[in-house]
Amino acid sequence: MAVRHPIVMIVAMDLRGWRASGAAFVAGALAALAMPPLYWLPLAVVGVAAFVWLWRTAPTPRSALVRGWAWGTGHFAVGSYWILEAFFVPPADFKLLGPPLVAGLAVVLGFFPGVAAGAARALVERWPWLDGRYRGLVLLAITWTVAEWLRGHVFTGFPWNPLGHVWAFATPLLQGAALVGVYGLGTLTFLVLAAPVAGWRTAMVALAAVGVAGLAGEQTMTTTAPAEGSTAKGPMVRIVQPNIAQAEKWRPENGARQLAELVELSRRPGFDKLAIVVWPETAPAMVIGPGSPDLRVMAQAVPPDGYLLTGAARSDGRPEDGVWNSLLVVDANGTVLDHYDKVHLVPLGEYIPFHRQLAPVSGFIGRGSYEEGHSRHTIELPGLPAFSPVICFEAIFPGAVTGPGERARWLLNVSNDAWFGLTSGPYQHLVSARVRAIEEGLPMVRSTNTGISAVIDAYGRVLASLGMQQKGFIDHALPPARPATPYSRWGDGTLLALVVLLGVMLLARTSPRIPDGHNSL
Repeated sequence: MAVRHPIVMIVAMDLRGWRASGAAFVAGALAALAMPPLYWLPLAVVGVAAFVWLWRTAPTPRSALVRGWAWGTGHFAVGSYWILEAFFVPPADFKLLGPPLVAGLAVVLGFFPGVAAGAARALVERWPWLDGRYRGLVLLAITWTVAEWLRGHVFTGFPWNPLGHVWAFATPLLQGAALVGVYGLGTLTFLVLAAPVAGWRTAMVALAAVGVAGLAGEQTMTTTAPAEGSTAKGPMVRIVQPNIAQAEKWRPENGARQLAELVELSRRPGFDKLAIVVWPETAPAMVIGPGSPDLRVMAQAVPPDGYLLTGAARSDGRPEDGVWNSLLVVDANGTVLDHYDKVHLVPLGEYIPFHRQLAPVSGFIGRGSYEEGHSRHTIELPGLPAFSPVICFEAIFPGAVTGPGERARWLLNVSNDAWFGLTSGPYQHLVSARVRAIEEGLPMVRSTNTGISAVIDAYGRVLASLGMQQKGFIDHALPPARPATPYSRWGDGTLLALVVLLGVMLLARTSPRIPDGHNSL
């Protein structure tokens, strides 16, 4: 049978055993280069097309799983390499542990694309009529979606770099996340990227679909009215980015000086016009408890009739209760009016399971383990629209960034990406924040220690930002919210509806006629 499509020709060879796995690893690594900040989209087409072809030519479900696993390992090794940087930051200096742990993470994450490929091959082996030029792609898109969703939930989840992020270079193409979330956007992205394997006509249809999606997204961004109760010009916010190197941040002798620098940046000209000053995650390099003298210093950064919103390590004054990674609301009297304790801690980075029972081990990560917060929280303050805080890593979780009850009017993300230097990690983290804003239809204020701090509108557009390793601040009016999006109303129910629709298409007994002379999937 002749192979007629150029992308298929790249991978259409008789690959077996380790050669197939090696090709899959390379293809996955290439696809990762389409993620932020590079956006080399043609490599995503090649990588996903290779994934489909290697799945199609796998002789057994087990070999399909192994090939998919190798693809995923290559993909996540390249996409998550930036984690290595944290192992080289003093005082938690574990250089020798970094490479094996990061490689091990890639192997674990690679299991999810492997499951997608293995499950799809097992289904085809059981019901051969599921295979075909189009049905094979639809089936694989469904199993891919299930696997990507599982990656975001199993063992607390790690939904970093979902496939839909390849469109972040063009904000209109991200707007579908408001309907089906980033996982659903990934489903459609998989079908688009894999389309060339089904033939050039299918590839042209996919390209046209991308164009239509872009036009629809642009139209949505220009015509959707603000949500009821929103104003065109919201309260003025100052986002402070102190740019403190992580190696210097927690040295005891530096704490007072760093706090003074934060206050000084906060009080720069225009201070009297502000409603909010925002500091990043754990901005004061000390634990803040009831009656802490540092609160009096922090109060100097509170604008007239306004608030300081700062990340901080929080104590309730009882050492036996531990310390929380928190967001504090501080007034001009140095009183903590409200707080939010981070719910979704980074496993092994800021939380060690059973750390109370394993106290001698908890020091392994440097400062030990934070306590988990009890629940998401929407904060309401006089004179401000209600907001939901999101601390660092929490911004990567779809459908899990707002508190219960009345809908928030904006999101606040405080983070410290200084651990990851000038790698791709902070850029990818920013994209996650942008997609959460789109999904929820809410603007986001983002304050980070070393960048990238930003004001993001409810469509995921960055209205103002402060780049990597820059010291300074951003003054900007809080953007308005959109009306509640379908995803903010129904969450992954919209994703389920999309998967069910694809399932109905897959199970339909009639399928398009394949012209003679064309390669079949």
